[in-house]
Amino acid sequence: MKTLNPLKVIYCLLIPVILQSCSNEIGAWKNEQIKQSNRDELHALNAQVFKCLKANDTKSLGAYISKELLDDNYTSRLVELAGNKLKLDSFVNFNEYYVVNKYTGADTINSPKQGVNSFRLVYPGMAEEMYIAMFLPKNTKTLNRSMITAVYARYSYGWKLGKLDIGTYTFNGKTSPELYEQAKQEYKSGYLFCAANTITLATTCSRPNDIWQYLAEDKLYEFSKTVTNQANAKYHYPIMLDGVSTKPRIIRVYFTTNDEGSYPTIGYQTHISLKNIDAIKKENEEIRKNIGSVIPGIDKTNKIILYTAYNEMPVSTRIVPHYDMKDVLQ
Repeated sequence: MKTLNPLKVIYCLLIPVILQSCSNEIGAWKNEQIKQSNRDELHALNAQVFKCLKANDTKSLGAYISKELLDDNYTSRLVELAGNKLKLDSFVNFNEYYVVNKYTGADTINSPKQGVNSFRLVYPGMAEEMYIAMFLPKNTKTLNRSMITAVYARYSYGWKLGKLDIGTYTFNGKTSPELYEQAKQEYKSGYLFCAANTITLATTCSRPNDIWQYLAEDKLYEFSKTVTNQANAKYHYPIMLDGVSTKPRIIRVYFTTNDEGSYPTIGYQTHISLKNIDAIKKENEEIRKNIGSVIPGIDKTNKIILYTAYNEMPVSTRIVPHYDMKDVLQ
């Protein structure tokens, strides 16, 4: 027997929430430009949606979702992800837009007066009237910040959530264009490997939602291609640490992301037994003193470097014994 989608069931059972038309004038209104009474109505609608998301109440959520979103197989996963984010931290309104679309196929909202962070929103015109709301964690000390974006449309059957999106807005407290600027400075300073790592973070958070486009995006991606190709040509694993007396070798460098930020993890193979912790730590101290000569700038551009020592090469099929260490630089 076919299992019924609880979102669809409740959609049929509950009376849709209807909001009055905000305006017949074509245009886009941001934040305080939106008529307060209309903002209050739209905020109340979004509060109900977020309440359902946080509680993972898919049945009640069905009353607020468009038919198209109900039919999307990925919606349940998005609901789960958004709920998990909302349980970890409160999210507050970052930017909101009420729009009356000129085109039903697609339209654009420009936000050019943001310096390096200038962006545009290119979105599908799901209905004549739409409301786009973007939210960031209330805890401003969170360095790696996710953005939750809710796009509502006023269909013939009322205001409904037409699109839900979750993406990364910042790494280490910086947006994509800000990381791009950092990468350019690192490249100028001769820190090629660092620039390649930083621009990777920049590209990863360049689209905090599907409709967001930074004006610097084209230049950012062109720079990423150039720097990455140069780094790949120059650096090949294993990288020998000849300045260290025990001659360990770097076998990989990757990012580790946690509450403290996103920082490089240097994985290296050592000849010292992992059981000899004192010797491992002593060798690591020597590695820290030499790492800047092997990978220029890595000890100058990062607040933290993580190290993972192996006796044997790591493989994907099983967990290889290792010993982890952290170097706090700033």
